[in-house]
Amino acid sequence: MNIEQTVLEVSGVEITKTLLVDLQKLQQYTGEPIAAVYADNLLRTMRSLRDKLPFDPYTEVVMALHDALFFENRWIDYNANQYKGVCELLTSLVNQETINNSSVESAILTLENLGFDTLPFGVKIDDDLETDEDEE
Repeated sequence: MNIEQTVLEVSGVEITKTLLVDLQKLQQYTGEPIAAVYADNLLRTMRSLRDKLPFDPYTEVVMALHDALFFENRWIDYNANQYKGVCELLTSLVNQETINNSSVESAILTLENLGFDTLPFGVKIDDDLETDEDEE
């Protein structure tokens, strides 16, 4: 008896379809309690993309959006127009024949221009801290 295993490749296009559904629902239900369900689905799908396609340039863009949305539950603060902009961005990005570093940088800058903080984990330095003169 011969058992063959078939491996199906996961594409960014297929995962994007799932992302877009949740983003459109977030857009539709912004400010309502049901939005939390779609945000949770979106988070899970983004992590799934990271796990399945960790070295894909498209994943880098999605994870930048992930950080902006889910750091301190900031997905609550974004509005319908911002979610619409993300849907348009992801659709245009995934429809490109190839995604290079320039495309990734441009997409992340577009997220920033839409108002998403893609680097929410930054460290703030307090300039008012006194330095110990003995350390010099």
